[in-house]
Parts: sequence; C-alpha cells; structure tokens
Amino acid sequence: MKILLVCASLEPGLDGVGDYVRRLAAEFCKTGHGVMLVALNDRHINELTVDSTNNFGITRLPKSMPEQERYKAFQTVLDAFNPDWLSLQYVCYSFEKRGITFNLVKQLKKVKIKANVHIMFHEIWIGESNESTWKDKITGFLQRWAVSALVKTLKPAGISTSNSFYKNCLAKAGIQANKIPIFSNMPVGNPTGKKIYEQLPAEVQSSRSAYVLATFFGGFHYRDQLDSKLIRLAEHVSQEMKKKLVITHVGKSAGIEEQFERLAQTTSISMRVMGTWDAQDIADYFSLCDVSLANHPLVLFEKSGSIAAALYNKCPVIVLRDNIASDDQKTAEVEQVERINNIEKFINQDTGFSEKYNPESVAGQYLTMFKPS
Repeated sequence: MKILLVCASLEPGLDGVGDYVRRLAAEFCKTGHGVMLVALNDRHINELTVDSTNNFGITRLPKSMPEQERYKAFQTVLDAFNPDWLSLQYVCYSFEKRGITFNLVKQLKKVKIKANVHIMFHEIWIGESNESTWKDKITGFLQRWAVSALVKTLKPAGISTSNSFYKNCLAKAGIQANKIPIFSNMPVGNPTGKKIYEQLPAEVQSSRSAYVLATFFGGFHYRDQLDSKLIRLAEHVSQEMKKKLVITHVGKSAGIEEQFERLAQTTSISMRVMGTWDAQDIADYFSLCDVSLANHPLVLFEKSGSIAAALYNKCPVIVLRDNIASDDQKTAEVEQVERINNIEKFINQDTGFSEKYNPESVAGQYLTMFKPS
C-alpha cells in the first residue's frame, strides 16, 4: 500500500507534527508500505527541497513559493506517487496565521486526488473552553466553518483526532471522527543511562528512597494557582509517603530558570533546571523519575507529545492545571493533583499503560483504517 502524508512543515526538531509525521512514516515503512511526505506550507525553507535519503521520499514546499506554483508542484508529486491513501495532518495555525484555513480549502479543491483521503485533526478550532473570550469564540466560529468546508471538499473516507474533547467538538459540528492517540516523541529509556540523573544534588542521589523525583518536560507555561498546586502535591508526598518532593525540568523552555527560581521561593520545594539533552538521555531520565508533571489541560492530555513520552517510559503524569471543560473520562495514568486520593498508589501503579503510546501500536491503528483500495 502507498501512503502520502501531508502536513504544513517538516523541519526536524522545530515542528511537532512534522516530527510526528516523520516517525509515523518510519513505522509504516517497517511494515513494507511505500510512503511519501509533503510539506505544503514550510516556513523553515526558502526553496523547494526534495530528500530521498530516508526509506521514504520527502518534498518540502516553502511558504514563500507562489501559491499557484506550490500547489502545482503538489499535484506533480501526487500524480507521480499515485498513493492509495492521502492523509492530511491538520494543524490550522500551521497553514494560516489566524488558523482560518479557507484558502487551504480553496487550493485543495483544485487538486485532483484519486486516492482515499484521511484527515487527522491535531487541532480543530478555539473558543470551546471555559477560558475562551468572545474574540476566541468569533475566531473559533470561522475556524470551525473552515474545518467543515475542508471535510465537505475532501470527502474523507476516514477522520481522526487525538483526544476525546476534540472528538466531541467535531461530533457537535456533524463530523464523526475516531480517536488515535499521539505516540511518544522519545525512544524507550534505559535506567542505566544516568547522564541527567547524575546532575541532581548529591543528597538526592545518595538517599534516593527518601525523595519523590518529579519532572516537567518541554514547554513550560506558568499559570495561576500553580504555586498552590505544587504545595499541595508536596504535602501529599510528605504526609502520605514521608518523603520530600524534588521537582526538575528537562528540555527547552524560554525563561525556565527564572520561573523555577521564583517557584522555589514561593513553594519552598527543591527545584532544579536540568537543561537540554538528547532524546535518549531524556528518555533514560524519565525511566528513573517517579512521576511526570504537566500544566496541560486534562481534557487535552492526549494531544501532548511530551506527556506521551513520559507515559511511554512508564512515568505517570500529574496535571497541575484546572480543566478547561467538563470531563468525565477516567485515565488511571494521568490525573489532576486534586483528584488523587492516594499519591503512593498513583505513583506505583501498574505501568502497562505505556503500550498505548508506542509508535508501532499507533501506526497499526492507522493501517487498520487504511484498507488497501
């Protein structure tokens, strides 16, 4: 089977969905399928680039390229590859700065597509949360209208999204989608790899059993009540487990040193910024941590590659942010700090959940949907 994966950008390490698409393509190739990748609106290059050094071909069309030429080039790639399935990996803001993608719909309407079409909605529209402003709701209305127009134009044989919240929003708009979770953007960790772990204070390493080691990973955004939620977590750990909480951050995030320094002062919790490391080193560190922390909304945890990376490495996740919408789903491995009744049981739970975030498992869900034409 031949599969064409289409997204906005494919710059390695600078586009989350682009990295996801590259990893997904690699998994498809492992099972003997032919794969081609196309970036339709790549802001990281200035000229059309073609790369065939992987097991799959990559064509990147720059945003700076005149639109008519860009979609003509896309048609040429499409005709030459002649895929059985075309999967559009949709992120509204990657295709248009306001996320209102009517022009994308207009251009795709001109493209002659013989393949079965699939759309993966990594994002849908804004304005659905209880934090939304009127401006968000108006913008979201236009974004939703564009999504509906996209579905009407492409007539997809399959529609997916990464989380239950988006799935319900799409259903309200008359669009039925299945759910395919985001897989880990990190490899499997090795507990013997201790490059990051060895940067911890000596007292933590020498008396490891006296501490609960928790870590944030990647983009960190301070929100109101984070201080009080961290204090609450530290109290849980102290009262229920008779241990001290140590919090770290690994990866890249602007201003993280200043934010952690302030949080350490307001919470009296030991906090340490570990910096940027290779993917394998970070995965190794996850395998040595007790728990991961996130200030991502609980209803959207399934769309986070960072959370998936922690879970894939058997590290349950505590959410330190109020939810943005009502949510009745129960996921044992991810929970808000307020809803954890037994912190020790949560941390030491069975780690069978890790398989759900395995790239091979997720690719298999795609292939089940992509029946040979």
